[in-house]
Amino acid sequence: MLVLDFTFSNISRSGTAGAVVLGPTTPGTAGTITVHFPPQSALEEATSLTAANLYTKRVRYSGESTVALRVPPGTSVPFTADGLLSWTALQAAQAGTVLECVWGLFFRPAAADLVWRHVTAPVTGSSGATGIWHTRIAPASADPYKGGPVGLVGVASPRGGQPFPSSLSAPHRQQIHNATGARPVTANGLVLSALGASVDLAGDWKDFPALGITGYRHRSAGGRDIVVQVDERGFLLPFGLPVQVTTRTERRLDFGLVQSVRLTVLKPEITYEGVAALPNGGRAFPFVRVRVDQPTETEISVGTMLGDRVGYWVHRADAPAMTLPFALSADDRLGHRVHFTAPLVFIRGEFAYGDLSGPLATYENIAKNLPLPATGRLALAEAESGTTDEKSTVDIAELRVGAVQSQATSAQLMAAGRLAAHPRLLSVGARIPALDALAPPASTGVSAAAPPAVTGTVHQLKLYDKYVAGGLAATRQVYASLPNAPGFAPPPAASGAVAALALPVSGLSATTGLVGGKLDTAAAGQFDPGAYFKKPAGPGDLPTRLLGVIDLTKLIEPGTVPPKIITTVKYANGKPTAVQTEMTWRPTIKVTTIGSLTTTRPDSLDISSITLAGFDGAPSVAEVRGELRDFKLTFANILSIEFRRMAFTSRPGATPDLDVKIGNVGFDGDLRFLNKLRNYLPSPASGPRINVDAKGVEVGYGLAVPTVGAGVFLLQNLALSINVRLPFDGTAVRTIFRVSSPDHPFLVTVSLLGGGGCFSLTVESGKVTGLEAQLEFGAAAALDLGVASGSVSITAGVYLKLDNGASKLKGFLRAVGALEVLGIVSVSVEFYLSLETTDNRKEIVGRAVVTVRVRVAFFSQSVSLPMERRFGAGGDPSYSDAFPTQNAWSKRCAAFAAMEDAS
Repeated sequence: MLVLDFTFSNISRSGTAGAVVLGPTTPGTAGTITVHFPPQSALEEATSLTAANLYTKRVRYSGESTVALRVPPGTSVPFTADGLLSWTALQAAQAGTVLECVWGLFFRPAAADLVWRHVTAPVTGSSGATGIWHTRIAPASADPYKGGPVGLVGVASPRGGQPFPSSLSAPHRQQIHNATGARPVTANGLVLSALGASVDLAGDWKDFPALGITGYRHRSAGGRDIVVQVDERGFLLPFGLPVQVTTRTERRLDFGLVQSVRLTVLKPEITYEGVAALPNGGRAFPFVRVRVDQPTETEISVGTMLGDRVGYWVHRADAPAMTLPFALSADDRLGHRVHFTAPLVFIRGEFAYGDLSGPLATYENIAKNLPLPATGRLALAEAESGTTDEKSTVDIAELRVGAVQSQATSAQLMAAGRLAAHPRLLSVGARIPALDALAPPASTGVSAAAPPAVTGTVHQLKLYDKYVAGGLAATRQVYASLPNAPGFAPPPAASGAVAALALPVSGLSATTGLVGGKLDTAAAGQFDPGAYFKKPAGPGDLPTRLLGVIDLTKLIEPGTVPPKIITTVKYANGKPTAVQTEMTWRPTIKVTTIGSLTTTRPDSLDISSITLAGFDGAPSVAEVRGELRDFKLTFANILSIEFRRMAFTSRPGATPDLDVKIGNVGFDGDLRFLNKLRNYLPSPASGPRINVDAKGVEVGYGLAVPTVGAGVFLLQNLALSINVRLPFDGTAVRTIFRVSSPDHPFLVTVSLLGGGGCFSLTVESGKVTGLEAQLEFGAAAALDLGVASGSVSITAGVYLKLDNGASKLKGFLRAVGALEVLGIVSVSVEFYLSLETTDNRKEIVGRAVVTVRVRVAFFSQSVSLPMERRFGAGGDPSYSDAFPTQNAWSKRCAAFAAMEDAS
C-alpha cells in the first residue's frame, strides 16, 4: 500500500467540483508541491563473521524523505489522486528535497534540470504479478525508462545516535557529507518506493588530498543494504606510515550484513626528511627510518576512538578487544637495526594535516605506559660527523614512543603527503653494559643483532631534555637521564681493590659514561664529589671509600674530573665482535690528613678497569688495576705505617697480585719502646709472602732474629712479622704486627731471672680491632748441703686479649718450695693464684690452690686446698629480675593497703 503525504507552498485550488486544480497562488511565481515519503532506508546491524550475535541483527528505520516539485506559473495539477501522482511533467526542485535513501545521510539533487518518473497506474505482468509503485529521479533529457546518473549533495548534517554498528559508521557519514561539498555523489540509480529506496551510489575523491575518504559505493534494494564499501586514507600514528582502510559490508543469505575492515600499508618504509624532518635535528627520535615488516595488508577491527572521529586504535579482526601488534624495524644513525612490535593508531586523512595537539596528548598519556618489546642495539645520541662512535649504544629491551605536533604548515604537509605529527622517544628500556660489566656476577655475552632477549638488568632511560634542545655540545656530552637512578657499586676487586665507588646513576654521557648526581651540574661541566657519589645512609656508612674506611668524597679536590665509565663496540672485519667497558679515574687528591690516612701527593690514586664481553656468548674477561701511592696510615695513635705504593692488579688467566711497598713503620704512645726494634723490619727487597683467595690478597713480611747472648743476658726465639690484607669485598684494610707468637714465644734470661712472651696488634683503617699480649717472668734458687737440699721458685704471668671491643685479662702467680733429707724424706709446698675476667666482663674470678706433698721412703701423700671467689660489678636488679611473672607483681601490689579517697 502506498501512503504519501502532500504539502503545498504558494499553491491554491481553483475550479469547480469534479474539476478542481492546483496552481501557483501568486501570479508569476512558481509554487511547490512537497511529497512526504515513509522511511526509505533501514539501519541494519552489521557484524564480523566472528561476532557472537552473527545470527541476530537489530534494525532501525530512517525518517521520512521529501520530494519537492516545482509548479511553474500558468501550470495546473488536477486535485485528484491520479493528478497528484502524475508529477512526471513537473521539475524536481532542489530546495525542499531531502532524501534519506541511506540511513543517516540526507541528500538533495545537485542540479536543477531533473525530473521524477513513474507510472500512474498499476502494471501487471504476464505472470499475474503486479509491480510495486516506485519513482526514479533522472535528468530531464534522459530516456523516460531509465534513471541517473544524478549528482547528490548533502543537505543537512548526518543523523547521530547510531545505536549499533552498521554498513556506515558515524565518521563515515560525516566524511561522505563533507566530501559531497567537493564533488557530489553520483547516483547511477535512485528509486523511491512504498517498501523503501533502491540506490546505486558512487563517490570518488582520490584527487582531493584534504579529504580522508577516497571512495564510496553503496547499493541497496527496498531500503536494505546489499553492498557498501568505503575507502579511507590516513596514517599510522606515531610513525606516520600512509595506509588505506577499506570497510566493506555485504549481505549474505545466511548471516545478513557481514562487515570486514581491511588495512593496506601504502608505503611500508618511511624516512624523515624535507617537510617531514624531525625537530631538533632528530635528537628526540634517534631513528632515521622505520618500516612495517608485517602485516602490510590485513583484516582489522576498529578499536577505541582517539579524539572525536580523528582516529582509532587498530585492533585484531579475530579478537576485536585486543590491539593488533605490528612487527616493525627501525634503523638508527649508525645503521643499527632495532626490531620491535607496537600497536598503532589510524589517523583519518581529513584530520591528518591539521592541529593534532589534543589527540596527541591523549595518545602520549597512553604511550608512556605502553612498553613496546624490542631487540637490537640503539645509538641514543648523535655521533660526530663521519664517525661510528658507539659510546651511546645500548642493548634494547623495550621502547616507549610518543608523538609531537609538526611545525610544518597544512599546505606543506598535504603536498608532501605526510602526517602532522612526528614520533619521539619517550623512554627506552635498555641494558647498560657499563652497569652490568662492573657488577657481580660477571656478565655473560651479548648478542650482536636482534637477540631474542636482552641479558642483564633493564633500566629505563629518557633522552635528556637539554640534549634534545641543544645537542651534545650544549650539555657537555650528557645525553640521557635515568629517572630511577639505579645504584652503581662495583665490587672493590672491579675498581682496583684500593677504593670502593658507589653512585646513583642519574644519566649517561658520551665522554664519561655513567653520570652521578644532578644532570644539570654535569651538563654545566661541574663535579661535586659529595653530590656525585652515593650519600651515606647513616653513621658509619661509607658507600664511596678508600681503603675500606676513609670517606673518599672528602679527599677529592673540587673541580677534578669524574670517573670515566664508557662502553665501546669492538669490530673485526667490519663486524661487531665484543662490547668493551672501560673505567678510568685519576682524580686530584687533597694533601691532607683525614682520620687515619695522610696523603702526601695530589696524584696518588689511579684506578683503571677494562671488561670485554664477546658477542659469542662467552663469559666476560676483565683487567683491573688500582694503585694508591705515598700515603701513611696511623692506627689509634699506636702504630703508623708509611706506604710507598699499594698496587692491585688482576689479569685474565692470572692470579690477582698485590704489590705493597712499605716505608717506615713506627710506634707511638705506650708502644713507643718498640721503635727500637723497627730496624729489624724487612725491606721490600727481602720478598713478601703473598696469599690470594676468593676474599682478598694478603702480603706478609717476616724476620727471625738470631739468638743474642752477652754475659748473663740471653735473647732467644725473637721473630718479627707484619701482614697487610686487602679484602675484595670493600671492607677495611687490615694490618697485623707480631712479635713472636704464643706457640713460639721469645725467651729472655738474665742470671737467675727469666721470662718470655709474645705480642700481636691487629689494626684496621681507623681503629685497633685486636690486641693480644702475653708475658711471663720468674726467678729460681737452689741449695744443696749434702745430707739435705732445697729449692724455691716464683713465676708470674699476664695475658691480655682485645678482639673487636671484647676484652679478656688473665694473671697468675705460682710459688713452689721443696726440701729433701737424705733422699728419704721430701716435702714440697706449691701455692697457685689466678685472676681472670669473665666473658661478659661483669665479674672477676679468683682461684687459689695450696698443695702440700709429703714422701717418706715408699709412702707419699698429696693434699690440695682450693678456694674460689667472684667479685661482681654490682648493680640493682632489673624489673624483669624482680618480677619475672605477672603473678609476682600482683602479689606485690596486694601487700599494700588500698588508698583512701582524700575527698
